[in-house]
Amino acid sequence: MADDLDIVVTLRVHAGQEAEAEALLREMEAATVAHDAGCLRYEWYRAETPQTYVLLERWTDPAAVRAHLQAPHMAASFERMKSMLPGPFTPLVLAKL
Repeated sequence: MADDLDIVVTLRVHAGQEAEAEALLREMEAATVAHDAGCLRYEWYRAETPQTYVLLERWTDPAAVRAHLQAPHMAASFERMKSMLPGPFTPLVLAKL
């Protein structure tokens, strides 16, 4: 359990693309939970702030996170997501202190 990683992602999309973004985020969640080994939690939520979404993740270890970020379903999702975002999307992984 000492290697578990908790990750929080905040994502903002362009106005008018919320429905498209939410559909993609649901697809990402389903594919991750079904296929990515080491995933203990992967849940998207709509924030109170308009056009903003929050992802709560928990992984068994850093290797599982790296494999997830390189998975084909994630590469395809990142590509689809590009046009929905006001800036570049760069996944960030934080380790426990």
